[in-house]
Amino acid sequence: MEFSSPQEASGFYNNYSRLKGFASRRGKTVRNTAGEIVRYTFVCNRQGFREKKWLEKVDRKREHKAVTRCGCLAEMRIKRKEGSGRWYVSRFVEEHNHELAYGKLVDYSDGRCQEDYAIFGDVLAFDATYGRNKYNLPVVVFSGVNHHNQTCVFGTAMVSCESQESYIWVLRQFLECMQGKAPQSVITDGDPAMRIAIRTVFPDAHHRLCAWHLLRNSTANISDPRFTQMFRHCMLADMEIEEFKAYWESMVNECGVREVEWVKDLYTKKHAWATAYICGRFFAGVRTTSRCESLHAKLGRFVESRYGVLEFVRNFQRCVDFLRDTEDELDFRSWYGTPVLQTEFVELEKSGWTMFTREMFLRYRDSLKRCVCVRICEFDDSDNPHAYTLQKYRRPEMNWKVYRDHISNRFTCSCMRMESFGIPCVHILSVCVRLDLVEIPESLVLRRWSKAAKLEIHNQCGEQHTAEPSVTYRTRLGAFSQLCKRLGRVACMSDEDFKVYSNKLMSDALFLEIKYGLRPLTDNMTTANDCGVKDPIRVRTKGTARMSQAGGSAPKTKRKCSTCGKLGHRRTRCPNGGAQPSTRNKESLAGRNKRKRTKVTT
Repeated sequence: MEFSSPQEASGFYNNYSRLKGFASRRGKTVRNTAGEIVRYTFVCNRQGFREKKWLEKVDRKREHKAVTRCGCLAEMRIKRKEGSGRWYVSRFVEEHNHELAYGKLVDYSDGRCQEDYAIFGDVLAFDATYGRNKYNLPVVVFSGVNHHNQTCVFGTAMVSCESQESYIWVLRQFLECMQGKAPQSVITDGDPAMRIAIRTVFPDAHHRLCAWHLLRNSTANISDPRFTQMFRHCMLADMEIEEFKAYWESMVNECGVREVEWVKDLYTKKHAWATAYICGRFFAGVRTTSRCESLHAKLGRFVESRYGVLEFVRNFQRCVDFLRDTEDELDFRSWYGTPVLQTEFVELEKSGWTMFTREMFLRYRDSLKRCVCVRICEFDDSDNPHAYTLQKYRRPEMNWKVYRDHISNRFTCSCMRMESFGIPCVHILSVCVRLDLVEIPESLVLRRWSKAAKLEIHNQCGEQHTAEPSVTYRTRLGAFSQLCKRLGRVACMSDEDFKVYSNKLMSDALFLEIKYGLRPLTDNMTTANDCGVKDPIRVRTKGTARMSQAGGSAPKTKRKCSTCGKLGHRRTRCPNGGAQPSTRNKESLAGRNKRKRTKVTT
């Protein structure tokens, strides 16, 4: 194979690497005695090894990046022909010593929100504070947490009225879209209509109130700053129920708020906010609706207030695609490379990297580092499960119980972090170290936090398929993507061509999705012309209006002439003579001048 220039050879090897599933870079070059380059080498980006000095550096300020180089020998070498100046391939090594990336890292299948909810729908967060559209319609965004601890979107809805009936209808439609699967836990900002709707549609789900909103309300209702500080500890601290009750009594007595109605009502809802009562229920580490607020900020980059319903939906989909691209990038980082080991428990650390995603692995490794801070002071293996009593270093009053079923190899701890968050706690890992385990037991790896969380996807027909497509499919996808880019560069040169070809591509894509069963064709699918849908009316949302809106109804103060005090003109056009101010204005001007002189002299 020959090329006219090194740039052409580089482009060829880059396209080849994309199809095969690896990245390439330029390697060494060789020059002749005249200083001209006569040989180029293009290699796999995992060629070579990281220098030891970077691995052994102790005064690092940032976390080690994953080690990606593994000594891969795949390469393409070209040499220049004497006379013609063309370049030919002198060496080509195809084999790699590592796994290649494949199409599972890019998934654009229809219904991905349903697939995400089937895996990560155990925790659901939503609120209706976003209303950036032409009609001021509140937008309810259903979101959750994926295996990278990243916010993912399950769906959205627009409501014209923030009433109990509207939320019940929205939740029932959401439940129908998700094949009847209800979440285990729900987090909201505490809206009463939402609370009743959740209790009606999701009766078995545990409802948690946003901690941030509770702290803000405590500051607004109780002026004593000690109460907010003590209430925060009461809400977030790990304590037993009896300890919580005793602390609550001490707090209300010390702050003198026992008879405040808001405090009484807050205590009746303690099962929805106190860690003492919530401990053991899975919330994936979510305590506030700040993820919803963050999602609203991202949505604001794609949606404008002038958008109607159709424009809003289209640009909302762009925002969702942006989040999915971020997830695909995190998938790649989790599978690509190996970590720089930082603990003495090498086998357990390696096992954690192979099982958890990168974000969850960092949390797991942090617990593994701190397991030396506790010690096992008692051990009872007379019965199943085996019981371990642990104490914190030099803190004998702080102790925990860990139980291990030696038949099923299941662990439980009195701190209940595993049940609440899904990551093994310091105490369980300390027992694993005591038992000389070299792998994390499967019972300690929650599938929703693992790399394999989305490897197997069930389609709508119930058939199970792996996410890796065939080589033929990937080749077609790469070639078709290049054609689409070529069409896009030309079609975007004029607004008319852009609209024509965009509509044509959308209609063709919809036809193919229906053809291959990626989008179900139901009887009630009609066009806008058939159903006669009209624009919704503008609505007023809950809460206090903005300052500009609140002051809009107040009468405007009309300006008067400063000379004669009449309406309809200013002093410069006063018929009584703009240069001669009235007696009253003379006095006011004199007063102002006097104040100015006084201010200057002091």
